[in-house]
Amino acid sequence: MRETRKERRVRILLLFICISFTIGALYYKYSKQREIISPPLVTVLHQSLDKEDNPIIVLAKKQENNYILAEYEIQLDDNYLFKTRKAVTLNGKPTLISLDQERIGVWVKIDGLWKYFTSDLKQATRSPEYRERKSVEQSNLIGKKEDGRTMVQWGDKQFDVGERKIKQLFSLSTDGSLWLVITDQEIIISTMNN
Repeated sequence: MRETRKERRVRILLLFICISFTIGALYYKYSKQREIISPPLVTVLHQSLDKEDNPIIVLAKKQENNYILAEYEIQLDDNYLFKTRKAVTLNGKPTLISLDQERIGVWVKIDGLWKYFTSDLKQATRSPEYRERKSVEQSNLIGKKEDGRTMVQWGDKQFDVGERKIKQLFSLSTDGSLWLVITDQEIIISTMNN
């Protein structure tokens, strides 16, 4: 049985549509992976005092198409599970986060303006003089590269974050044994080793 010109054209057209669809799908997938994902903004509300006391952090990040502000308790006895305590949707993109001097809320810079959120994560009016202006204490930390891996030293203790680039470090415990590490790829809970 011989193929007619019309059948041949239809076959070639269908083959062209399938190839175009496959190329389009691969391009879409690749372009989504290349999107620059900015690391979340984090501040520590409560440092752990001992193994029974869970640290509490506040995190501002993009989730789906919205920006959220959420308070998490890090469960030390449950493989460092992040348990959401409170969360709200923000009206705008957060660029900075800061503690309140009296530790009764957090400040978030949204679209160039500092906004205060109470301990219940409700936006409220508060004098900007209460915003904590100092940065996270990192002066005692020494970062060094060993065989392409990043090692962080604090006193006589150290931890390894692999080949990732560290963006921020936050102590989650008063004794410096537990750290929240924001890298260029993810959030890591790390413990210091002697």
